[in-house]
Amino acid sequence: YLADTLRAILDGHPRSRIEDLMPWCYDQASSLAA
Repeated sequence: YLADTLRAILDGHPRSRIEDLMPWCYDQASSLAA
């Protein structure tokens, strides 16, 4: 989870959608950076 979250942040995940990166929203099958 942490590695995927950090990768999403580094890849430019929008700050307005930061709630998508919370553990309770985490879904390994989905792309966090999309």
